[in-house]
Amino acid sequence: MSLLRTGQDGAGYRPAHAADLHITAWALTREGCFAQVLAALTDSWVRPRPRTATATAQHEVRAGTDDELLAGVLGCVIARIRSLGQVPVSTRVNVIPGGLRVTSAVADLSAIVSSGPIPKRVSAPHCRCTRGDRMWCCTARIDL
Repeated sequence: MSLLRTGQDGAGYRPAHAADLHITAWALTREGCFAQVLAALTDSWVRPRPRTATATAQHEVRAGTDDELLAGVLGCVIARIRSLGQVPVSTRVNVIPGGLRVTSAVADLSAIVSSGPIPKRVSAPHCRCTRGDRMWCCTARIDL
């Protein structure tokens, strides 16, 4: 199954299920691209995505490269889903010294209807974040 979501500014993503989840996302900014990856992660196993958040979650990730930042952001969000039962509904990603701050409106996992397996972990060696001529592109593989 493959979805293609595109916003007014040309940002978008394409998650595709196989034995693992492979996500491709793009946006005009790196931070926007990370937010698209997180939207794709949620949309890969939750349909429809909840419109109402029950809380706000925030975490900071510091890393040396954009690829490491992507793996760290995904790892933190997956850990929050699995350990605290908080599913991101919408996400903002902001630059901080040495990394990123991720702020998500979250819904409670117990109120979610799952349409697929809950992600288990990110495959860090398969996370890529690159800047093209006009857009940023992120790809990631998630173990299900």
